[in-house]
Amino acid sequence: MATMSKKLYVAVAQILKPFADEIPQTTYEDLINEFGEWFQADNANFDFARFETACGIDEIGLVNVK
Repeated sequence: MATMSKKLYVAVAQILKPFADEIPQTTYEDLINEFGEWFQADNANFDFARFETACGIDEIGLVNVK
């Protein structure tokens, strides 16, 4: 299987981010972690922290995603 691309990671973050206010915070953060773990397993160069930030999460949790 080919490694996923940065373009895909960006697209997924853009799809997920609008749902941050629609579902419970812990559920949203768990969802982002699941995607991040999957992407990291596929691509050793995947930047988990950057993906979290793109999804509206920083080191202390959900940030204002508007």
